[in-house]
Amino acid sequence: MKGEEMEETDRERAAEWARDLLERSDWVILDTETTGTSPHDEIVQIALVGSDGRVLYDSLVKPTRPIPPGATAIHGICDADVRHAPSFPEVYSRVREILSGKRIIIYNAQFDLRLIHQTLAKHNLLPYGLDSDQADCAMLVYSAWVGERWLDGGYRWQKLENADHSAVGDCLATLALIKKMAKG
Repeated sequence: MKGEEMEETDRERAAEWARDLLERSDWVILDTETTGTSPHDEIVQIALVGSDGRVLYDSLVKPTRPIPPGATAIHGICDADVRHAPSFPEVYSRVREILSGKRIIIYNAQFDLRLIHQTLAKHNLLPYGLDSDQADCAMLVYSAWVGERWLDGGYRWQKLENADHSAVGDCLATLALIKKMAKG
């Protein structure tokens, strides 16, 4: 198959994925904000938005260590904001309850799932009900839909359009991209 034909097929697959989602209601969008990107970082905010755009859950999370200034510069969350916030074990049971039986859509799923698992490990909790096979990465689908190629032939990752670096805002931006892809 020629490159252009393959790109068009991938674009149509991405649009079909988005249309299929919008015809169903058994999925939620998840996003987190974190103390950083390293193996030692953890979640400071988590949000879940339903397929209809309703905010199902939004909570700041008190991390086990201070939030570095570089992270605050990105998402605007500082130590004072999370001082009285619940710990991750306190929010995780509610998150698991909402996610039960749902497909999870995450923009950059690899990152968010890694940070969730890192945060769970810091609290000696097991990741019940939150497996990578339960999640779809909207970033990878959107990258195929856009069709920009790296030199190695893979699709170039795309930034989340209209992201505001709040967990709810980024969930809603992901929903907007799903609707955009569905329109074709």
